[in-house]
Amino acid sequence: AVLTALANLGFALAAHDVVTASALRVVAGFGLAGVYMPGVRLVAQSSDPARRGTAVGLYVAAFYLGGSLSFLATGLLLEPVGWRGAAVILGAVALAAVPIAMFSSRGIPQTTGERAHLDLRVLRNAPLVRTIVAYVGHSWELFILRAWLAAFLAAAFALRGLSPTDASATASQWAALLLALGVPGVFVGGWLSDRVGRLRAALLYALGSGALSVGFGTLLFAPWPAIVAIGGMYGALVAADSAVYSTAVTELAPAARIGSAQALQAVAGFGIGSLGPVAAGVTLDLGLGWVGPFLIAGVVGIATALPLVIGLRERPLITLDRT
Repeated sequence: AVLTALANLGFALAAHDVVTASALRVVAGFGLAGVYMPGVRLVAQSSDPARRGTAVGLYVAAFYLGGSLSFLATGLLLEPVGWRGAAVILGAVALAAVPIAMFSSRGIPQTTGERAHLDLRVLRNAPLVRTIVAYVGHSWELFILRAWLAAFLAAAFALRGLSPTDASATASQWAALLLALGVPGVFVGGWLSDRVGRLRAALLYALGSGALSVGFGTLLFAPWPAIVAIGGMYGALVAADSAVYSTAVTELAPAARIGSAQALQAVAGFGIGSLGPVAAGVTLDLGLGWVGPFLIAGVVGIATALPLVIGLRERPLITLDRT
């Protein structure tokens, strides 16, 4: 958490070209992954197994809420203090949250596995591997949406006559609103997975968000209400399976190797997923227009989720025995 906050502050104070800006964002991303996964494990191990999906969903919903509020704050701060000032303020907020996290985690039992190093034997667990692969596609699609939604909306506003500055500021606020719908989406996703099983819930949301993603880029010239309505559904569905995968990993991995499983999930999800926005940018450079970024997001999201169908012949992606 401290690393992420300092990287954000450093971005405001030291970023002066693509290389330094990208390096600082990579550092911030490492810190973010280091907060997210241990947090999932703490919530999972301290919650009732029958409501674990709901509990993790609430945690992940808070994660999404923070991301959405950062977009909103950036849009509001961009004009009065500029992007550097906005980054300083948001970095300071992140730093102030560290003591709150330390205080709130007191009293939660700290468990460790029998091995303190990465144990790749978890890769022999086929259902776990399929879950991680699906999580990679989820991250790929989500990161593309987060990285390019505001730019897509800014292009839509520019076509409607707004200046570049006004279009960017207004687009950031609308992007925050649409992405904020992921907050109830991810909570409902976790709740539903407690009732119908992790596998069925994951497939439902992955296929739904992927289908919306494939066609979202065609809406640039669509009426604004249509963009908002479809974008809202997309923002909710693309987030909904996040808690499902994170909960499933803690259930499918052996108790002594949950850390190794989560490490692989984080490296694969955040590492490969972070390439999504780059690939989306390449589609723009290739002249595919705004169809390209969202098409590649949806196709990968659907393709990586389809192997979960194998589990339908085995059992739902949940370890609870519901009788």
